[in-house]
Amino acid sequence: MSFGSHLLYTIKSELKDKTHQNYKKLIIENTLLIHYTGATKPWHKWAIYPSTKYYKIALDNSPWKDDSPRDAKSIIEFKKRYKHLLVQHHYISGIIAGVCYLCRKYYPK
Repeated sequence: MSFGSHLLYTIKSELKDKTHQNYKKLIIENTLLIHYTGATKPWHKWAIYPSTKYYKIALDNSPWKDDSPRDAKSIIEFKKRYKHLLVQHHYISGIIAGVCYLCRKYYPK
């Protein structure tokens, strides 16, 4: 009898996986807990990947189901946002996000 397993998973790996299917090798049927690591989390607006579906299922069944996805706040999140948008072929949004990142990096408040 298997009691399942827990897994550390970084959404950053989606930047290199053009198919966005490699998560299936890690997140298997008996996985009970997924700990999303790294700067990009499944609750960020730009984390639109099949690997975040498990989080979305849990969210839809939680008291926070009506909360909006979170936008970038820190400079690291701005950097990750533009990279993910470009990988997702959202080129105009990605370029705008990249400009926002550069402005925050070189012209901090």
